[in-house]
Amino acid sequence: MADAPSDENGSFDERLKRARKKLDPRAEEFSTKSTEEDTSTYASFGVAIRVGTELVAGLAVGVALGYALDRWLGYRVLFLLLFALLGFGAGMMNVWRVLNGPGMVPEPKDDGRSQRGSRIDD
Repeated sequence: MADAPSDENGSFDERLKRARKKLDPRAEEFSTKSTEEDTSTYASFGVAIRVGTELVAGLAVGVALGYALDRWLGYRVLFLLLFALLGFGAGMMNVWRVLNGPGMVPEPKDDGRSQRGSRIDD
């Protein structure tokens, strides 16, 4: 019968890692087990930053356009309020697109046809 492996070489997991590293030294750099928690935290933080940026950018562009139109046409706050609301709406729409993915953009169907029915590669 075969003898049981001694504990001098470490546990099974350690020996398995060493064997895999011998077979493919680059396999460890593509492994995601150890950094899976870190990447999910960074991904969530990135989405939060992008959502905030989209809201602020939409509102800032709307306010800037409204202010410029008010100054140019001689009104006090008419266009500023109007474009601030439009900018806020655009920012919210961008946030909706970020959080729900590309669902608002028509995508090709599984059979290679667009939603209008024509072939994509035609």
